[in-house]
Amino acid sequence: MSDDVLLSVEGLEVRYHTESAVLPALHDVSFAVRPGEIVGVVGESGCGKSTLSSALLRLLPGNGEISAGRVRLKGRDLLGLSDEEMRAVRGKELAMIFQDPVSSLNPTFTIGTQMIDAQKAHLGRGQVSRPALRRMSIKALTDVGIPDAGERLDTYPHEFSGGMRQRIMIATALLLEPDLLIADEPTSALDVTLEAQILELLRTLRQERGTAVLFISHDLGVVAQLCDRVLVMYAGRVVEESDVVSLFEAPRHPYTQALLAAIPSREQRGGRLATIPGQVPSLAALPRGCAFADRCRYVQSVCRPNEPPLYSTPTGTSRCYRADPQLGREWPVAAGPMGADDPSRVITVREPVRTDPVAASDASDVLVSIRHLHTYFFERSSLLARLLGRPIGAVRAVDGVSLEIRRGEVLGLVGESGSGKTTLGESVLRLVAATSGQVLLDGRDVLQLGRGELRRLRRRAQMIFQDPYSSLSPRQRVGALVTEPYRIHKIPPSEQASAAELLALVGLAPDLANKYPNQLSGGQARRVGIARTLALRPDFIVADEPTAGLDVSVSAAVLNLMKDLGDQLGLTYLIITHNLNLVAYLADRIAVMYLGQLVEVGPAERILAAPAHPYTRALLALTPEVDPRRRRGRHRLLVPGEIPSPKNPPAGCRFHTRCAFADARCSSTAPALDEVEPGHVVACHYWAKVRAAEPPVRSRVEIP
Repeated sequence: MSDDVLLSVEGLEVRYHTESAVLPALHDVSFAVRPGEIVGVVGESGCGKSTLSSALLRLLPGNGEISAGRVRLKGRDLLGLSDEEMRAVRGKELAMIFQDPVSSLNPTFTIGTQMIDAQKAHLGRGQVSRPALRRMSIKALTDVGIPDAGERLDTYPHEFSGGMRQRIMIATALLLEPDLLIADEPTSALDVTLEAQILELLRTLRQERGTAVLFISHDLGVVAQLCDRVLVMYAGRVVEESDVVSLFEAPRHPYTQALLAAIPSREQRGGRLATIPGQVPSLAALPRGCAFADRCRYVQSVCRPNEPPLYSTPTGTSRCYRADPQLGREWPVAAGPMGADDPSRVITVREPVRTDPVAASDASDVLVSIRHLHTYFFERSSLLARLLGRPIGAVRAVDGVSLEIRRGEVLGLVGESGSGKTTLGESVLRLVAATSGQVLLDGRDVLQLGRGELRRLRRRAQMIFQDPYSSLSPRQRVGALVTEPYRIHKIPPSEQASAAELLALVGLAPDLANKYPNQLSGGQARRVGIARTLALRPDFIVADEPTAGLDVSVSAAVLNLMKDLGDQLGLTYLIITHNLNLVAYLADRIAVMYLGQLVEVGPAERILAAPAHPYTRALLALTPEVDPRRRRGRHRLLVPGEIPSPKNPPAGCRFHTRCAFADARCSSTAPALDEVEPGHVVACHYWAKVRAAEPPVRSRVEIP
C-alpha cells in the first residue's frame, strides 16, 4: 500500500444471511482514503452506504458477514484482527459519528460521564486521572463550539438541542484524535445554520488535525461543498468515483447524471424535476447484468447479460459500458428523456381555480388571513409556586404573526428549527390551540368555530405531516387509510373516489391498497399521506417538511406531484420547510420566520435575488449549492450561536444577538414590518443598509 493512503478497501463483499436466502449487500467495493482527505459516499437508500460504514468498523449485525476483500488502515488488515484488537482500533484510530445522536447518547448518564468512559475504554483505567480526563472532555466540547463546556459537562443529553447533541457526538469521537472519521448522515436532521456549523467543524478538523473523513450522505449539495472526492453507490456497488468538480460538472454514469438532475433549485422554477423511474432493486431479486439497467435512459441489449466492470475514465472510474473505449464510441443517444415523469397520470377531480398569486391583490383573492396570532405553551406550575405567586413561564412558539395566503398560491414558510413554523401551521388548522388572534378561512374565523363546524371546515383544509409513518395507522391497509376521511366525515358514496382512484391521483399502483404502511418505502408512504389528504378535495393544504428524509429522486417525484396537483386542482399550499432549495423551486412567495415572528415576506424571486433581512441573507448564503467551485470560505457568513429560547426571547429585535448589522437600537426597540417594495415587507431597522451591503454570495473557489 502506498505511504500516502490511510484507508484501503479492496474487493469488499458483504452478505446477509436470512431464513430464505443469502443477500449480497456489497459487491466488489474498492476505494482509498488519504490522510486529511474528505471522501463523500452518495446514493439512494438501500444502495449500501450504511452497510459499508458498519463493515469498515466490523459492526455488522449478527446475520452480516464480510465474505471477501481487504480493509487496511495504515497498512494493517482490519479483517484479520481479533475482536479485542478491533476494539482498540475503534475510537482511537477509526471513529464514527452516527446519524441519530439521540439513540447514540445514553439518556441516563451525563455527557461528562459518557465522554470520560469513552477515554477510559482506550487509555486504560488508572493511566490518566479523572480530573485530567475531565479537562480533556471540556477542551473537546469547547473545540466543537459548546458554550460553557465546564458547566454543561454535567448535564444530560435531553438538555441539549439537536445541533448541540451532534457536536457532542463529534467531540466524543475526536477525544482520542482518530486518523479517520466516518460520518453517517451527520447533518440530515439539522436545519441550514446548524448544518453549516457542523460542516465548518469538519473542515476545521481536517485543516488543524489532518483528520480524514468518510462522509456518507444523500444530500448532494452538502457533498459538493465539503468533499474532495466522491463515491457513487448503487445496489451495493461503486458505480462511479471521481474528484468532486469532475463529478458535478461532467458525471459519467447515468445514475449520477439522474441524481444531479433531480435536485430542486431556483433555476428550475416553472419546470419539472427529473426523476428516476422505479426503485433500487431488492437484494433478494438483483437483476442480471447492470443493476441500473431497468431505470437507465441509455440501456442497450449489452447491459442485460453481464455486469459491466469498473472502467477507467479521465477523471476516475465508471461501472458502465458507455465508458468502454470500444463500445462507448458508437453508443446510441438516450432512448427517452431522463426520468420521464408523465403529468397526465394526475386525474382531475374538479375544475382548476388557480389564479396568479403574485398579481392577486383583491381581498376576494385571499383564502387564509392570519391576524395577530399568538400560540403559547404554558408550563405546569406546582401548588407551592402558585401560592408564592411565581409567574408561569410560557414558550412563545408563535408570537404575533399576521399573514395572508392567496388562492392558488404556494407560500413557503422557512426558518431554523425552533422558529415556530410547525406550530404556526398547526395553529392555522387548529390542531393546536392558539392563545389569541384570528385565522380567517374564506372570512370565517377558524378559532371561533364549534366542534361540528370545525369538522366540516376540515374538509377544506388539510395537513401533510412531516413523518408519514407516524401519521398512518400500522393496523390498517393502505386502501382503508386513504378512504378513511369519507367515513369520518360521512361522505355520501356518490361523492367518494375509490382507493384505486386516490392512489392513481398520486401516481401509485392500485395493488398498493392491500399493503400495510410498514411495507411501503418512504416515498410511497409520503404519497399515501398526500392521497388521504386529497380525498376530501380540500382548497388549502399545509405541508410540513414534505420531502424531509427522502432520497433526491423520491423528493423530486413528490415535488412534481405537488406542483401538478396545485396546477390541476387549484390547491393553495403553505409549505413549511428549512430547505431553501425547495421553496426556491416551488414557492410563489416566501415568509421567513424567526423565534415566533415573521421577519420578511415577499415574492420568491425578489427575496431570493435581493433579501432585505440579515437573517434571510444568512439562510440563503448557507444553503448548500450543487456547485463545488462555489464553496464558502472558512468562517464565511455563519450565523453565530443557536436560536435563543422562545421562553425568554431577547428584547428589541429578536435577531440582534446574532446579527452583524445590530446596534444599541436593535437591542431595545423591536422593528415593525416595513414595506421594501409592493408586496415585500421586512422587520429590520436597517434593511436599506442590509440591501446595500456586499452581497452575501460565496466567492468562487477553485478546487485543486
